Formats: sequence, C-alpha cells, structure tokens
Amino acid sequence: MTAKSEYQHSDSLIENALNGIYQCNEDGAFLSVNAALARMLGYASSDELGSEQFQTLLASAKEADIVTHGLRSSSNLVGMEVTLKPKEGPMVQAVLNGRWVERDGTGNDPYHEGILTDISHLKRQEEELLHLATHDPLTGLHNRREFNAIFERHLSRVRRYGDAGALLWMDLDGFKQINDSLGHNAGDELLSSIAHRMKATVRDSDVVARLGGDEFAVLYPNVDEAQAKLAAGRLLDAIRKHSVVIEGQILRSTSSMGVVLFPEHGNSASELFLKADMAMYRAKASGRNRITMYSYSDEKVENPESRIDWLRVIREALENDSFVLYAQPILDLKTNRIVRYEILLRLRDQAGNLIPPGAFLDVAEQFGLSGDIDRWVLRKVMDVLGDASLGDDLSFAVNLSPRSLTDPELLAMVTGKESLTIIGPVRLVLEITESAAIYNIHVAKDFLRTLRTQGYEFALDDFGKGFSSFYQLKNLDVDYLKIDGSFVRNLSKDPVDKHLVTAMVTLAGSLGKQTIAEFVEDEETLEILRSIGVDCAQGFYIGRPSPLDGILEDLRNA
Repeated sequence: MTAKSEYQHSDSLIENALNGIYQCNEDGAFLSVNAALARMLGYASSDELGSEQFQTLLASAKEADIVTHGLRSSSNLVGMEVTLKPKEGPMVQAVLNGRWVERDGTGNDPYHEGILTDISHLKRQEEELLHLATHDPLTGLHNRREFNAIFERHLSRVRRYGDAGALLWMDLDGFKQINDSLGHNAGDELLSSIAHRMKATVRDSDVVARLGGDEFAVLYPNVDEAQAKLAAGRLLDAIRKHSVVIEGQILRSTSSMGVVLFPEHGNSASELFLKADMAMYRAKASGRNRITMYSYSDEKVENPESRIDWLRVIREALENDSFVLYAQPILDLKTNRIVRYEILLRLRDQAGNLIPPGAFLDVAEQFGLSGDIDRWVLRKVMDVLGDASLGDDLSFAVNLSPRSLTDPELLAMVTGKESLTIIGPVRLVLEITESAAIYNIHVAKDFLRTLRTQGYEFALDDFGKGFSSFYQLKNLDVDYLKIDGSFVRNLSKDPVDKHLVTAMVTLAGSLGKQTIAEFVEDEETLEILRSIGVDCAQGFYIGRPSPLDGILEDLRNA
C-alpha cells in the first residue's frame, strides 16, 4: 500500500467511524471533524459543524475551561465525561478521550484531538435505575432506604446548624380488611391514590415516603410543635375526606399518626423512628383516626407484636451474644468438594427458640442496627478463621447489608493489619445483594475497590432477580454471581429457566466470573447445573444449614 493510499484508508476509517472524532487548534477552531460527530450534535454535515468552535459545543464556558485545562495538563491520553450542546434538542452526555499535542520540531502548531462517545442513553438508564432504587414503584414516593438516607442527612444539618423539625409516622386504619375483601389490586389503587393526596397536601420542602405496606412517613423540616400539629392535622383531614371508586365501590380510609420532634425527642434516626412508631401505636390504641404527639409515657406502652418489641430483642441479642451462626456448604461441581460455607444468622429468644433472619432483619435495617449485626457476624467469623486448629483451607461467605457499604468501622475491621495477617482475605468472600449495590452504586464501587486491593473477593447475590442485574455486572467488579433460586427450583421442569441459567453462565464465563446456583434441592437439578457449566452450588440437597459450632467440631475431629 502506498503512502497516499494509506492516508486515504485512514481518512475513510475516521469518516466512517461510529464515534465522533475531531482535531482542533489551540484556539478551538476545528481542523477536522467526522460525520459521526456531526450526526451526534445534529448538524447536517461535518462541514457545517467544522465552522463552529470546540469551546462553544460544551455546555458552559466553565466546562470548556475545565476540559481545555484537563487536556493541556497531561501529555498522555485523558478521559473525562463532558456535556455537549447540540444544534437543537437536549444536551448530549459523552465521554471524551483526547490528548494535547505541543508544537513539534517540524513547525506544527499545538493542537488537540479526541474521540467523543455518546453515552446519553446510558446516563438515562442510570437515572432510571437510580429512580427505581430510591422510589416506591407503586406510589412514586421515596422508599424506605432513600427516606432513611434523607433523614440522616437532615439530622446532620440539624446538629450542625441547630435547626428543628418533626417526623410523622403514619399507618392506614383498616387497610388489611380492604385488601382481604377486595383484593390486592384494589388495595394498591387505594395506596397510590392516597399517596398522591399526601404529596398534594404537604409543602414542597417536606419529604413523603412509603415505608412498606400501608405505612408512610413525612419529614417536616424547620417546624416547631405548633406548626407540626397543624401540618399533621391537614394531612389527617385530607386522608379522611379522600375517596376513590374501585370496582364500583367508594373506598375511604382514615389514618393513625405519631409525631416526634427533633432535636427535642432525640438526635439519632433510629431513636426518632422508634419514638414516632410508639406514638403511632398509641394513636391506634386510642381509637385510630387521630394524631398523637410523642411523650415519654409512650415508652411504657407494651405491644409485643410491634417492631418496638423486635428492636428490644435485637439490641439484647447484640449485648448478650444471643445470635447463633449457622452455615450451609457450597459444593464445587468440578471437584465435588465443599469449598466454602455461607454464614447464616439465627436469633435465640428467651424460650430458647431459634428465629430465622426474615423475622428481624427488616427491623434491624429500619432502625439502623444492620451494621451492628454485620460487625458482630464478621467478628465471630474472623475469630473462627484465626483458629489455627482448623487449618488454612476453611473459607466462609458472609452477607453484608446496604448500611455496611458505608460503615467506616466495618471497613477498618476487615482491612486492619491484624485481620489480614490472621485470616488472609482470600478465605472470606463478602456477599452483597443487587438492592444493596444499586442503592448507592458509587459507594458500592468504592467499597469493593478498597477491599479488593486487600485481596478480598465478592459475590453478587440474587443475580437475575432484579431489573438491574446486568447493570450491576457491568459496574461492579465481583468474583462470583449467585444465581437466584427462583431460576433453579424448577430447572428440571421449566425450559425457560434452563435457557436463562445457561445464558447467565455463558455471560459470567466470558467476563471471567464464577457462578454459584442457590436452592439446589434434588440430584436431577444438580446434574443439569453441572452439565450447563455452573461452577458451584448450594441447597438442601447438598447440605442443610446447621450450627457452625457443630461443623467446626467435626472439622477438628476429622
């Protein structure tokens, strides 16, 4: 190929590239642009775009200065996200990979060049995912996790600047009867309608959330007691007067509300949530359809089936070491050996009964105790891994709650020199769920990045269960994908499940990740998983969860 034909070939590649490519002088005048960049920004041709200045295509003069400085500050390729102004329509989000070229010995003036990749669709998907992660899909209100985060941030400002405010905890009266008599669809319609009424009744600065079921919360910033009572009264009245026609029937509901003031009644989210909950239960006990302001006498109200009682039980378990660790084996399907145990939590009540985690973990998460539980579990597991009599082959997987991804105390615990020396991080796999990861994807990425530098491995739990699975896989550097049991239970009977699991295994393999199938309950399922190429499996057929102490005793005696 001659030099001339090489140049022609190069020009053709640039002109037909899918990404935008440009070159401009140090003043921003374009020396060349390709057709893809013109299309990206809505220009009829590269000639039309070429008459513009590079700086004018960026969203603001400030961003133009930042980009120019970023390019000039390095002789290497620089990557950054930029916002571009098209000829018409919404802004374009793009990734710029560019470089600055100084004057060379041949007399060429300085210039910069780059490749621009349109990521607007990815940004929209990210925004949609973030909205889904922080909002209740039925009502569009903030969900429990997001409300907790907003409330924590607000309390930080209260502590710093001395502001005040109120928290309202609300439950619909008789909602269960509506659900039971007319069905869940009718119940959902009523919840959605009431949520819209609530949103229309409060101020723009107030924060409304659906906590789950028929339970709601409202944060009233910068109000005193009298203002809080007035605001709660307006909400109570709006809900009482609101009606919705469902299946030809006019439905109405009243509500019971508990209100707590801060900082008067407490400075921590968990304390204020608990006290608002107590006040709400007193409103229910007093006849419903009313507001109760928290008073210290509420703490004497006994309601053994409420979250209040569960909160006490959890705190006592942490103080008295009443939690019990169980473990379930994980089988390597290639070697047919147990390679790891997943740690599972139980709580022993005063009668000696073992309570499964589903009964108390939501309460722990709600009142900010899930991080304490995670640290308790990790301390116990690290003690076991430090026991020389058990050898160096023992390995565990431990589940982490969303709160632990932002817990500096837990991070310090697992990255401390003593921990790394005693247990060796490769013997501890940390499991995070999709919901925990998407709750704050950036925090999750930082958490994983920090611990991976220390040698820890990660598993993404419940893979495939949520809408965000593949988004998480793209953004989180995990070692294992735990295929959700809903795809495994009927594997031998449902060809769709088999195709889906096969696709997950193929994808994981192409990305260098291992797969673990959950809920394996019979030999036929196990053999199908083996034939598909799943790496590991766990479930009742392989081994039921059993007390960790008993497993350790067997290992010592082996």
